[in-house]
Amino acid sequence: MQKKTKIEENKLFFNRWSGTYDNWLFQFWMKRFHDIALQTINNKQGAILDVSCGSGELLSELAWRGFQKLHGVDIADKMLSTARKKLPGKVKLYEADVLNLPFASHTFDYVASTEAFHHYPEQEQALLELKRVLKKGGSLIVADINFFIHPVHWLFEKFEPGCVKVNSAKEMRQLFNRVGLKIEKQKRTFLFSVTTVGTLK
Repeated sequence: MQKKTKIEENKLFFNRWSGTYDNWLFQFWMKRFHDIALQTINNKQGAILDVSCGSGELLSELAWRGFQKLHGVDIADKMLSTARKKLPGKVKLYEADVLNLPFASHTFDYVASTEAFHHYPEQEQALLELKRVLKKGGSLIVADINFFIHPVHWLFEKFEPGCVKVNSAKEMRQLFNRVGLKIEKQKRTFLFSVTTVGTLK
């Protein structure tokens, strides 16, 4: 029941936010979460999935850089409507939640989730689902908020709608290890973000 409640809460929250999500000041912050993903995604022939793609900013940047096999999923249909208005037709978008991705196993060379993981219910199961759709040798990129100290994380968990858990860098490494992903790098992207990159061997 808690899983269903959190998914519905997040869908409502992000649908309400969709009209102002592309505000330039907020997107200036959001684009900082993309840095390691954009450094890691370097095979232009690779299939790429952006999970919780929101209004499509990461996909838009990848399309501009010439990547062709682009896919995005989000639970908020209004976010996807915003994304469709800005993205070229080659980008395929789907309404789905992270625990039930509509793809066959081992489909993507890169799977990315940026500034969304703290909203995922059953985070280990979510990571397993991201791993499921990743090809052998592929890269899984999770960039999420990290504010150094637990009390700030607790405040997010308490007051941000749909927030489930903000993980420390150590907790993210533990999650990756538990689901069988080899950690290639973990780096603070900027002041309030940590990105963890793992590969499926």
